Amino acid sequence: MIKFFRQIRFKLMETNKTGKPAFAAGRYFKYAIGEIVLVVIGILIALSINNWNEDRINKQKEKHYLVGFKNDVTSQIKALETRIVFLNNSITMAESILSDYSKTGRLLEIDNINSKLSKMMYTLGYPEINTTFNEITATGNLDLIKSKKLRASIINYYQFSESNTKSIESNINEVFYGKIFPVISSSVILLAENFDFKTNTIDENLLTKQLTPALEASIKDPTNTFNIINSVSMRLILAKTTSVPLKEGKSLLNFF
Repeated sequence: MIKFFRQIRFKLMETNKTGKPAFAAGRYFKYAIGEIVLVVIGILIALSINNWNEDRINKQKEKHYLVGFKNDVTSQIKALETRIVFLNNSITMAESILSDYSKTGRLLEIDNINSKLSKMMYTLGYPEINTTFNEITATGNLDLIKSKKLRASIINYYQFSESNTKSIESNINEVFYGKIFPVISSSVILLAENFDFKTNTIDENLLTKQLTPALEASIKDPTNTFNIINSVSMRLILAKTTSVPLKEGKSLLNFF
């Protein structure tokens, strides 16, 4: 581009269209000024092209990240909804056990007590689907998201997610596996069918019949009954406590 302008300037000088200098020094001075102007113009054009190309690349990256965030958010919402349904079922199951026990005072008189207690032995943590967020923060490209409102919403959600993941994991490790699981697991007959697994090699009805006398003897013990009821109550409290941030997290994912 500079070469093109320089050729034009040479022709102008050769035909005396650059002016009528009295001395050769003046002519060369004008030529030098013209050279500087051409260089500046060339630099400005190069910068303009470079900025345009960079903007184009950044827009492509922004689109890539936005698509990634939308996919992650869709998967995150589904995972949260699955856990909310699971916790609601756990709450219903725990309330059923406590309600029936308060009426009869005997665990063994509660229908399907073994199956119900077995379902108290399973829990779920806070789902973290953060592939795109981890990528965009690791590369320092979060500012490519031009919308300040959207960028703030993304940061707010993933900070919330990280905080609640740690909190829920702590409750699961300390309360669920530390206090609830040991009591309930020692107070049920563990059958694959209670966890929605099928087996063709084990007669679970026969297995239940063989183990029921020992289970009944264990449950009849007042201390064991006390511990079981307390564990079910803790399971109820833990499920309700966990469901709160899950529902709040879902409400924060409305930025797409």
